[in-house]
Amino acid sequence: MRVKNRWGILTIAIVIGVIIIRSLNTAGITANADAAYAAEAASSRAQLGKLLAASEGLLQGSRQATVKWQGEWRTMLSLEVAGGRLADRLGLADRYTEKVHGNQVFYAEGAAVGAEDAIHSKLALTLQEEGSYYVVLRLENSTDEGLQRLPEVGESSGEALLREGVDAKWNAALQGEAMEVDSAQGLPDFVPDDSVGPGGEVQAMPVQAVFTALESRVKEQLKLRAVESFADERTVSRSYAAEDLPLKVQSAGQEISLQFALHWNTELDHYDVSIGSPLLTVEY
Repeated sequence: MRVKNRWGILTIAIVIGVIIIRSLNTAGITANADAAYAAEAASSRAQLGKLLAASEGLLQGSRQATVKWQGEWRTMLSLEVAGGRLADRLGLADRYTEKVHGNQVFYAEGAAVGAEDAIHSKLALTLQEEGSYYVVLRLENSTDEGLQRLPEVGESSGEALLREGVDAKWNAALQGEAMEVDSAQGLPDFVPDDSVGPGGEVQAMPVQAVFTALESRVKEQLKLRAVESFADERTVSRSYAAEDLPLKVQSAGQEISLQFALHWNTELDHYDVSIGSPLLTVEY
C-alpha cells in the first residue's frame, strides 16, 4: 500500500509540475507577445513624431493628419460581438452597421480616449470569410492640439488592437498648403524660374523647382535615399528609404519608409503637400 501511495503521490507531483511548466511557458509567450506589441506601437509613435517635425518646414497653416491601423483579425465571434469588443477596447460608444457593396460593415466612432474634441476615431469591421474580419481604425486630428497628441493616441489605440489579436499595420499621412519658396534662394542653378510672366504678373513657380526646394528641407532632418519618382506638369511624387524611420514596406524589392508629393491646386492657386509613411494610399 505504501508503494502504491508513493506512486500516486509521485504521479500527482509530476502532473502538477507539468501544469506549472505549461503555465510558465504560456505566461512567457504572452509576455513576449505583449512586449512585441508595445514595441511596434512605440515605433509608430516615434515615426509620426519625426514626420510632424519634418513637416514644420514644408506646410503652413493648419496641418491635417490621418493615422490608420489596419489588418486581419481571426475570430469566430459574430460581427456585432466582435465589433463591440474592439469598440470597448477603444472607448467608442457610437456604434452602427451599414451595408457596403453587399456586405454588412460594423462601425464605431467618437472622440479618441484622452483626446476629446481634439482627435476623431473611427473603427470599421468587415467580414471577409467565416472566422476572418478586416479591421480599419482611422484617427484624425480636429485641432492643432490634436495633431500634437496624435502620436501618443495612435500608439495606445494600435497597441489595444494588437493585444486583441488584430494583425494590424500602421500608416499615416500629413496634408496641407506648401510653404512659400523664395525663387531667389535655395534653388539649384539648373532649375528655371518662371515665377514672373512676360507682362510682369506673378505666376506659380514650376512644380519641380518648388519640390526640389522643399525636399532639401526634409533632408535636413531625415536621411533619405530616393527610390521611386513620378512627375507631370502639376505633380511630383517621390518615395524614399529612410534610415531614421523604423516602419517600412517593400516596393519593387526596395524598403520604403516615406513618400512625399507636391501638387498644384488649381482651385485655390497654391501647392498642396502630402507626406505619407510608409506610403501614401488612395484613401488619402
